[in-house]
Amino acid sequence: MPRRPIFTDVMDVLERRILEGDYMLKDLPGERKLAEEVGVSYMTARKAVLGLIEKNVLTRKDNGALAIHPRYHAKQSRCQVALLSPAYPSAHFMHCRLAISRSAEKHDVQFRPVEYMHWYDPAVKEALQGSDGLLVIPSTEPMPPQVLKEFASHDHKVVFLDDDMTDHGIPSIRLFARDHISTLFEHLWELGHRTLHCLNAQGHNPEIDRRISHWQTWLEEKGGNGKLWDTPAPPYDDVISHAYQTMRQLVAQRNEIQDAIVCTTQPAALGAIRACYEQGLRIGEDVSICTINNEPTGRYFCPTLTGLEMPDIEDLMTHCFAWFAADHSAWKGPLRIVPEHARLFKGESTGHARVHA
Repeated sequence: MPRRPIFTDVMDVLERRILEGDYMLKDLPGERKLAEEVGVSYMTARKAVLGLIEKNVLTRKDNGALAIHPRYHAKQSRCQVALLSPAYPSAHFMHCRLAISRSAEKHDVQFRPVEYMHWYDPAVKEALQGSDGLLVIPSTEPMPPQVLKEFASHDHKVVFLDDDMTDHGIPSIRLFARDHISTLFEHLWELGHRTLHCLNAQGHNPEIDRRISHWQTWLEEKGGNGKLWDTPAPPYDDVISHAYQTMRQLVAQRNEIQDAIVCTTQPAALGAIRACYEQGLRIGEDVSICTINNEPTGRYFCPTLTGLEMPDIEDLMTHCFAWFAADHSAWKGPLRIVPEHARLFKGESTGHARVHA
């Protein structure tokens, strides 16, 4: 059986990239650049491009640059959605990305994750201008007013994830509603805890501030006690090690580490658990540690981690995708989207309050 010509393999590579949305946010490469990328000669790359032009997959602009053929675009007729998230390792971002990707497949949406290092990163502008709709997970770096203004512009369709930008007219998905967070506090109260400390090692943003504020309000209403240990890590820094160092110092100073510690995020809880363990405290017995947002991995830690698990955001995406694909620019319905039910996982990291002599 004769071997396929090499240029047909290059055609397959380029068409696959187009189908996967690789050129959603950037221009198609010319023949010379394409040859470098796939490791073929210029003539082979040119032959592949001519083949795709003949198939009406590609066309040339007036300036000679390549573009996707309008007929091919029409045949695909898929809504293009980008997810903009901070460029640092995070289990939370990964699970959000996977859930959105699954939902995009169900709705025949072309989905593209994009990472940014700061708010003036060119990737932010490219994602905003190159997609039909944009989902944004904000970093802890303060957002410049001009960037916020562009996100809120009626020229773009933007939805914030795990933050609340509704005061600026931007639809927002709040993963952990106030009532849901209360179920975690109530669980600790039912275990007999009357002292609920709060540990935050995450950089501040409206969502983190909201969680801390709710902890304070809830304690006041219940008549409980607790201290706030707020040592936010710098943007893009490691939250686990930051929380570990904070908790290690607190335990070493014997700063009343007892009863329950509510952590604003899972990484903070991991750092706290390790620090307490190294100081001889039994997690779930001497001290109870939990987190407001618990990633799926929390079930597999030792001890298993108590916390609110990620809600099913696949269904929450339905309304967002419909808006992104629609001709109208106005969002319909409440700007704030929240899951219906709390998903509290009761792990081994929390136990009954100790009776102090």
